[in-house]
Amino acid sequence: MSALLDAVDVLYRGVVSEPGAWNDRRLEDWSETLGEFSELDRASAKYIRRVMTAARKLRAFWSEHPVDEGIDWRSRVDLALGNRAWRPVLDLATYLLSIDPSPEVFERTSILFRTVNHEQFIDGITYEEWIEN
Repeated sequence: MSALLDAVDVLYRGVVSEPGAWNDRRLEDWSETLGEFSELDRASAKYIRRVMTAARKLRAFWSEHPVDEGIDWRSRVDLALGNRAWRPVLDLATYLLSIDPSPEVFERTSILFRTVNHEQFIDGITYEEWIEN
């Protein structure tokens, strides 16, 4: 499941670092490669569509602004769209955590939750504490 979140990172990193290289065809090619994930059910596909919408907006923003190589790609996402870019990724992570919990997805969800909501995920409990409940 965390591999799907890794794929989203690749997309976001690409569109904010090399926006000219990510035309509509390449975006579609990226989404077609997600077919390798068996967990890409209707709900996951819905979140991926929202991620794609954010990626197109990120690409458009960075196509019109110079890309400063000294700025981390995550900061570029924040500069362009802020929390709105991370919300669909958080929704996807939360969904993936609900259907197939793992420490990796829990950690990613925690980080995304803090990024989007500026507070701790589930009052800062650990994965072990969460899985016991």
